[in-house]
Amino acid sequence: MLSLIIRQLASNHIFASFALIIAVYLIYLVVIGIHLYSYKKKHQSLPVHYRAFRLYSSNLISNSPSKKVKKFYRDTNKITIFFNSLLVLSFLVCLFFVFR
Repeated sequence: MLSLIIRQLASNHIFASFALIIAVYLIYLVVIGIHLYSYKKKHQSLPVHYRAFRLYSSNLISNSPSKKVKKFYRDTNKITIFFNSLLVLSFLVCLFFVFR
């Protein structure tokens, strides 16, 4: 089964680029989940305004009551921006292969 998927990815660039988008999305969910889990384990609480794929405004970050929450929001913004950029790049690669 796995060899069939690998052969399909090697022969079909459209399928490979779509699989790349799904892989980047799944990796983002795992990384952000680990980030949230480590914060929760270390501080025994969750941040108040947490959502996946959310970019936090500088007002929210500067008005946060503690340094640990500010650091969490800044790190979450960095992770989200990085993976959103990867998703856009993956989408452009997918469009390139579809309309080539």
